[in-house]
Amino acid sequence: MFAAMTSPTTPPAPPAPRPPSETFIALNPEALLALAGPLALELDTVHVWAFELDGSTELVERCRSCLSSGERQRADRFVFERDRVHHTVAHGVLRHLLGLYCGISPESLGFSVTAAGKPSLARLPENPAEGSSGNPAGDPPGIHFNLTHSGGRALLGVSQGRELGIDLEQVRSNIEVLSISRNYFFGAERDAIEGALSVTRDSLFFRYWVAKEAVLKAQGIGLGFPLDQFRVDFLPGDAEARIETFDPGRLDGGWTVRMLPCDAGWLAAVAARGQDWVVKVERPVVTDLPHL
Repeated sequence: MFAAMTSPTTPPAPPAPRPPSETFIALNPEALLALAGPLALELDTVHVWAFELDGSTELVERCRSCLSSGERQRADRFVFERDRVHHTVAHGVLRHLLGLYCGISPESLGFSVTAAGKPSLARLPENPAEGSSGNPAGDPPGIHFNLTHSGGRALLGVSQGRELGIDLEQVRSNIEVLSISRNYFFGAERDAIEGALSVTRDSLFFRYWVAKEAVLKAQGIGLGFPLDQFRVDFLPGDAEARIETFDPGRLDGGWTVRMLPCDAGWLAAVAARGQDWVVKVERPVVTDLPHL
């Protein structure tokens, strides 16, 4: 999530009007909480879930009820109510979906976090009463995930046995893209952004940005790693990219980036190891929503 130019004490601007979705449907979170599962992952496939982060008071309370005390405390530290709601809904939906993949209740999930802040599933509950009829207690079933959100929307990527990172950004014109690219991007990336037409420059900048952040999140090292120490090389068509790393001790070069289909004004990317994987955008149909 791009936040380098925003101040934590500045009230967030209202989201820009969104055009009708033609490709990537951001689902009502109530629809996702209505899913009963179970959910299964195919090998060499990354499932991607897109959902909105706004909802009723009842929805927010339902999401909050399955969070850990630490997650609730992190939500409560946000200054603005909108940010508290978005954090709560994002992590409530995350827990619900991962619970369906793991076969246990959302509140029973445990997470561990690396020094760089990347979360992963911890051991499943040892007490059978805490789980369901899904996976047995003990080590998590090889499930990897990554969450991102921007402008009131979220993406969740989930895979079986394959590390991944995902990023979503709303293209904005109030970012000094030339200054940022000149100071932080690799030379060829910087040249491409500087040489772009003014009407496409912002979009191109954010295309590189989401690809880079997806890679860093997949590696689990975050934005502390210099952005000019690896290159994103888009293939013809710009739907896929390889990376070249100049610090293989911290960032390996085995990541593939795939761009995700989004509405106009949005860009998103997912990165995973190797090239032998596909993206599956989840679009469940729920006919009877709970009255939350």
